[in-house]
Amino acid sequence: MVDKPAGMTSHDVVSRLRRIYGEKRIGHAGTLDPGATGLLVLAIGNVTRLLDYFQAKTKRYVGEVVFGIETDSYDSDGTVISRTEVARLDSARVQESVLAMTGEISQMPPEVSAIKVKGKKLYEYHRENLAVEIKPRRVRIDSISYSMTAEANVIRIDVVCSPGTYIRSIAHDLGAALGTGAHLANLRRLESGSFNVQEAFPLEEVVSGMTLSPALAFRDFTVVSLNGEQAARARVGSKVVIPDQTSDEILVFDGSEGPFVNWDQLIGLYRRDNGDSYRAGIILPVIN
Repeated sequence: MVDKPAGMTSHDVVSRLRRIYGEKRIGHAGTLDPGATGLLVLAIGNVTRLLDYFQAKTKRYVGEVVFGIETDSYDSDGTVISRTEVARLDSARVQESVLAMTGEISQMPPEVSAIKVKGKKLYEYHRENLAVEIKPRRVRIDSISYSMTAEANVIRIDVVCSPGTYIRSIAHDLGAALGTGAHLANLRRLESGSFNVQEAFPLEEVVSGMTLSPALAFRDFTVVSLNGEQAARARVGSKVVIPDQTSDEILVFDGSEGPFVNWDQLIGLYRRDNGDSYRAGIILPVIN
């Protein structure tokens, strides 16, 4: 886990770590915009094949909504496209607009984003000044709260949401609801699943060999120990019988030599087939 600094893309962080670890197979679980800071969960080696499952976890962000200034990217890195004088925010209208965003909502992503339409990223269309149809997406806002700041036109928001939610769009939509326009500033990701930015390392402190233990890395998953015979079957992708499990997806490891402490014990992801029977989903050979 890395606490990403502002001014770097998530890919920049991955590139830095590839040089540090001497490993090409490094990926991240959820992109942060260049101007954003905070928690970036990364996987190394064969574990990158499980990144989709890390990315599926609930996220928490904090940031500032600046009313009266609208930008093309919905954040402070974009080009200003309108300005409106905001002497004082109507707290009742802010509260009403914030509450209206709670739950499952339809959200329009920013034109300046990495979402692909017809094989091309939206920001590429924007950069080339090409028109493209952008469709809204269903996202889930578990909670959103706000507080006033010392600046009359700025509020601080705290959002817990589903993956794929654009906090920039929340800021933009609040500006539209109040009729002032708005953009997002100082976005910071605090949590992803049970991972917290307080546990993350500043990028400049990361050195080769620095990884979480398997127990910590997979604490958001159901992890099951297999005995020697089961593990041998699972290694070649055969079905295994695991009674008394409530989860339909489990991570399995070779527990024949003890607790899950070494990465090469990880076998992969299994999905419930029928009853107590599980079939192979993703099989990971020995992790280097």
